Amino acid sequence: MSWLVGAVLGIVQGATEFLPVSSSGHLVIFSKLCGCAQLPLVFVVITHFGTLLAVVAYYRQDFARVLRSLFVWSATAPGQQTQLVAARRLVGLLIIGTIPAALAGFLLEEQIENLFDSLPAVGIALIVTGLILLAVNWLAGRKEQRQTTAFDALLIGTAQVLALAPGISRSGTTIAAGLARGLHRDWAPRFAFLLSTPVILGGTVIEGIRLVQNPLGWQQLGVHLLGGLVAAISGYFAVHLVVRVVRAGNLIYFSGYCILVGIITVVMG
Repeated sequence: MSWLVGAVLGIVQGATEFLPVSSSGHLVIFSKLCGCAQLPLVFVVITHFGTLLAVVAYYRQDFARVLRSLFVWSATAPGQQTQLVAARRLVGLLIIGTIPAALAGFLLEEQIENLFDSLPAVGIALIVTGLILLAVNWLAGRKEQRQTTAFDALLIGTAQVLALAPGISRSGTTIAAGLARGLHRDWAPRFAFLLSTPVILGGTVIEGIRLVQNPLGWQQLGVHLLGGLVAAISGYFAVHLVVRVVRAGNLIYFSGYCILVGIITVVMG
């Protein structure tokens, strides 16, 4: 893999991980266009870690409160105690929401991997993503974090299972599920992106362990690290863009994009 290809695929991974257009689907398409029959595992791991850094940086205050709630049992000031309780409740919602995707990823790993070889399957999945975004574009609920129930988190996490297939957007399905459950347009993308971190972290750790047995040369390692860096940068700005788009009720633009690219991909396949 050349430096240019590494940079391009890193930008694609970072941007599409959080834009509701499916990062896995776009990586399949772009890797084939760039002449890569299959992306190196180390590249996938490093760029996913870059996107993890992006969402942690964007929601750093949320993560700081969560970490504090895990190590500080109680606070003397009433306001601080309320924040600790809210942070612990958020941890519970994230755990519940992560369970469906974790189970599906473990049980269906082989079947999911087979989908990455089929362009028509990716195209159809992109069309499905577009239709999902179109269906929820005008929804505007009122639920904030404190009104979000464990059942809401479970349903949103179940929607995340669909995104294990390339072409189905993780951010798109979780944001759509959140809006369908009545979450506020500010809280729906925030919860969706926070929910993505355990899945991305888990996948990064699992694939990273496999990489220990297949070390890379210094040049290729540099290319992959470049891909991870640009993935982190593009991912940060993608999160910011999606938050604004959902708030404004403009998911229809991403819907049209997914449907168009999906049709083109099916034809190409």
